[in-house]
Amino acid sequence: MATARRAYTSEYQYGFAPEVRPERVRRTRQRPEVNNKPKQEQEVILTPANLRILIMAVVLIGALFIGMVVVNAQAAKYQYNINQLRNQNNILENDINVLNMKIERETGIGNLEQYATEELGMIYPKGDQCIHVSSLESGEGSLADLIKQKAYE
Repeated sequence: MATARRAYTSEYQYGFAPEVRPERVRRTRQRPEVNNKPKQEQEVILTPANLRILIMAVVLIGALFIGMVVVNAQAAKYQYNINQLRNQNNILENDINVLNMKIERETGIGNLEQYATEELGMIYPKGDQCIHVSSLESGEGSLADLIKQKAYE
């Protein structure tokens, strides 16, 4: 019957985990084993050398973390300064743009004409006040003739 039951359970377990049964504990009147090794054979984890290495490692890791905090603080300080300078640059660029617009507005042809007529008293020339450059004779007062005369005199 035991073999039939074993065959039945092994054949019809479709991917389910097999039944886990704890191992049977044998009860005896013996005392449980105690590590009765001599003191020389027992492992001592914290020797003075190991303790010194452990303390140095903790100090080094602490110094590393403190260094990281200091570097991050400096980076934040520099980033704050950079942001302030960028804001000042933006303000100055806006002022420059406003001044450029004022210059363009004031130097327009209409404003120049108004300034020339009102402040300087200038007027447009009339036909008889104009001198045409082409009406001058080139032989009379040419620069080359003047240079020749000065050179040979």
